[in-house]
Amino acid sequence: MLTALFFMILAFACFRGLTSNANVLGLVILIGFAQDPVRKIIVGEPVIMTVMVGTIIVCMTLRHLVNSQQSFFEPFNGWTTGIAAPLNVYLVIIFLQGVHSFIRYGSPILTGLGAIFYLAPLVAIVIGYSQFYQFKLVRNFLLVFIVLALIACLSVLASFLGIESDLFGEVGSGLVIYDQGTILKAYSGLMRSSEVASWHMGACVCFIIIAAADKGRARESFIASMLTLLLLSAIILTGRRKMLVQIVIFGTLYFPIVRYYQGRLSTQFLSLALIALALLGTAYWFMPSFEGTQYDLYVARGASVFGDAGERFTTLGLGSIRWAYEIHGFFGGGLGVASQGSQHFVEGKVGGAGEGGIGKLVSELGLVSLVVLAWLGFAFAKHLHRCLQMVAELAPEKLVFTIGILVFLVSNVPTFIVASQVYGDVFVLLVLGLLAGSLFALPRQVDTLLANSATAYSL
Repeated sequence: MLTALFFMILAFACFRGLTSNANVLGLVILIGFAQDPVRKIIVGEPVIMTVMVGTIIVCMTLRHLVNSQQSFFEPFNGWTTGIAAPLNVYLVIIFLQGVHSFIRYGSPILTGLGAIFYLAPLVAIVIGYSQFYQFKLVRNFLLVFIVLALIACLSVLASFLGIESDLFGEVGSGLVIYDQGTILKAYSGLMRSSEVASWHMGACVCFIIIAAADKGRARESFIASMLTLLLLSAIILTGRRKMLVQIVIFGTLYFPIVRYYQGRLSTQFLSLALIALALLGTAYWFMPSFEGTQYDLYVARGASVFGDAGERFTTLGLGSIRWAYEIHGFFGGGLGVASQGSQHFVEGKVGGAGEGGIGKLVSELGLVSLVVLAWLGFAFAKHLHRCLQMVAELAPEKLVFTIGILVFLVSNVPTFIVASQVYGDVFVLLVLGLLAGSLFALPRQVDTLLANSATAYSL
């Protein structure tokens, strides 16, 4: 029954994607969260379920290609030639490495796995640019994500408390963590793995803070504190510590960047400080109450990540470059060779670059890709800097919200460098791409806001 309902909603979402722009991205979020628990109750737990959410984006892309009078890459080429040059070089590298991979291994599945990782975010950026023409649409997107992520959070806590369900638990044999002198179970709840569950709940923490700061009221700050505490409790139970670091990075960057673009203290900036103080105070009084329990072992493991962060960044992050170079050489081994599960489709030097995200890039695209991506990243940064300056001048009430989206995306970079596995998930890539697209759509959002304000004033 649940499986049939899932595919009915998926079919409806695809139909909406082909025929309308309205209310489709909310269905993308729903399918993205639902595909994991549904996979668990299907015989054989088919891996193809992890890309079901991508079918909606494919339908939306087809509609965009048929109906749009502009270039598919309008958010890039239409706004600045400075972005077009590195983007075109990047796409050429992807194409050549796709050909390289297919000729070398003869596996379209392997090449496809690699192509999805690199192209899905770009396609999602274009879709996000076309869909998020108003600030409220981005906020609604975050709110839908928050509600569904909180359900996933409750499922993790329920698993820890001993509640059993066919929808709970990891796909496959699951992950066992040897730490704190004992064996710890990694809880995933409704999600297919603890890694995926941790990322979604960590993203939810960031989105809650963004939504609360956007309103800037004491009630929202209090609710955000309580929900964040709940999510942090569940993240700790997944045993995946890296999301705790990402949340800290998010909070650390949010304050100074808001202060930089505002150029002054504001009510919204002070609300961010209130949220931060509330979180710190609540955590201080909450955590000691679990001393001597099994949960305290999870807390100790989570806290240890901050001491290990430097070593992990060096060994798993920067160290993976050398590993990738020694295995695949200067030009790389082609798309998909460092993707998770690639060893199931071909034989040879495939199967991933440990956890290092930079190693994955070097393995598949070669060393030159790092230069091209740095060039592309710099071009993106320059363009988004101008967009934020425009928001600060013309729509200052939306600046804190917009910067929150940007800081969330940036906070994923160090996480990717030391733990790239979760970024092989199509849903994760689409969420990041859609939100990046909302930033490229800032000029449209500001124009719509000003037009609506002018209309309201004239009335």
